[in-house]
Amino acid sequence: MTIDKMRETTFNKATMDEWEQVALKSLKGKTLESLSMKTLEDIILKPLYSLEDVANLPASSQTAIVRQAKNSSEWQVAQVAEGSTSEVILVEITETLSKGNDVIHFTLEKEQTWNASQIEELAALLAKHPAILDVTNDPDFLNHFPDLKGLIKGAGNAELPNARTYFLNGSSIHQAGGDAVSELASVLVQADALARNTSIEELVSKAFVQFSVENNFFMEIAKIRAFRVLWEAFGQSYGNTNIATIPVHTETSLRSYSVLDANVNILRGGNSALAAVLGGADSLTTYPHNYLTGVTPTSNRIARNMQLVLKEETHIGRVIDAAGGSYYVDTLTNGLVEKTWSYFLTLMKEATIEEREAKLLKRAEVKWEEQLTALSTRKKSLIGTNTYANPNDVIGDSIKLTNYKRLAEPFEQLRKAFQESPLNTAIIPYGILKEYKARMDFVSGYLIALGISPIVAPENLKPFDLRKWIAEQGIDYVVFVGNDEQTAGLVPALLNEQLPVPMDIAGKFEEYEDWLDAGLSGCIFAGQSLLEKGQDLLALVKKGDSHVNA
Repeated sequence: MTIDKMRETTFNKATMDEWEQVALKSLKGKTLESLSMKTLEDIILKPLYSLEDVANLPASSQTAIVRQAKNSSEWQVAQVAEGSTSEVILVEITETLSKGNDVIHFTLEKEQTWNASQIEELAALLAKHPAILDVTNDPDFLNHFPDLKGLIKGAGNAELPNARTYFLNGSSIHQAGGDAVSELASVLVQADALARNTSIEELVSKAFVQFSVENNFFMEIAKIRAFRVLWEAFGQSYGNTNIATIPVHTETSLRSYSVLDANVNILRGGNSALAAVLGGADSLTTYPHNYLTGVTPTSNRIARNMQLVLKEETHIGRVIDAAGGSYYVDTLTNGLVEKTWSYFLTLMKEATIEEREAKLLKRAEVKWEEQLTALSTRKKSLIGTNTYANPNDVIGDSIKLTNYKRLAEPFEQLRKAFQESPLNTAIIPYGILKEYKARMDFVSGYLIALGISPIVAPENLKPFDLRKWIAEQGIDYVVFVGNDEQTAGLVPALLNEQLPVPMDIAGKFEEYEDWLDAGLSGCIFAGQSLLEKGQDLLALVKKGDSHVNA
């Protein structure tokens, strides 16, 4: 085809009806509604968004608010300097500033002792660079830096005319397990309390907000965008129809970080970092992938370079609100705005801020359990933890404590328990390989996620040979794997043989209750709770240990 013909080529405009017909054909009997899903925030996500979805949304005003909130699409790289001594902190601050950091960012710890020369050195650095400091442990430390610029947590009554000291903490409810609606509503509750104690004008001039950004990519983009819109609505509720924006500091969330297959945390952190930038963050902290087990110079560099690569190689720093105009993102942003504002008004019916915060924490607990259930039943994946687990991963004795509830933690605890008290497990296959392989692979991956590495017995062993093999291999527990016909026909026979170890079956069967009465231990199937099954199997280990001790 010539270039002229290519230019003359036209395409028929696709219609929604045509898409629906193609989609229904591919669904093979399922409905279009089956493609929709509900988020943790109870927002229904559709499989396809079109102009019709934003026709009735305040999309233009929403987008204008988001884009007017920033003068440029740039953001500050705000990597944290950590150390037990002031010497270590100063060395790390100086080094990171020379390698791409824009901000002096650290927490003042109680054990740190700063002498006069170190304070002078830090003051010289603070004269050139903005800061993000947490001085909760010693607010008087700020007296050395009256001209400090930046964002300060725990400032107390310190007078810092060039710094923002009213901290709106959106991270705390996230760390407790809350969803995006809880985080946004929590910030509004805090802002209302500060505005009532001071004034809306002082709040605007002294406040900044922090969010933790999870790797739920589009939701996190929408969360930060929604805050800009909600902040505008909050100002209007106080009679400030042209409220000034406040800085939004973000950090990559540790909620989904795992000690297991920790390199995957690089992907999680990178995903979160990109979401924060596209959402419109003013500053960003990215945590190293091995933050939980011990940061190294290399992992620190990787974390910092995530942002530098985004700045230098993606061109996203050239566009304000690059996500704006997406039917999906605009709809999601509006959904968060509506749900958050409605929930905020509900919270404000409570008499005190303590009661509002208690209600937020109660919601966070519910949302946390929903997330754990989704992971435990594998409706959601945490790669390397509940799916595609590496059997060679070892849980060490030292895991850094954080303020975050981590989704991987209960899985790590199970892995640690089976690491210390192994359950020698075998899969006993019956039938033809091609008929049972899928089930066998599922059981193997399921058990490995719990910290149990099963071996596979020779297939189609007769009861006598099976008993002999179990004894020779020192097996504590077996799982029968076969197709439906083999399972229904052979499981009762094996139960009659009264094997010397507990036996589970792979799959769900109508005869299951009868088999339990005949001595079956349990089953493994898709949709079953990993955490509950792990505890059941851990009980087998403890029962075996008690027999040995007896």
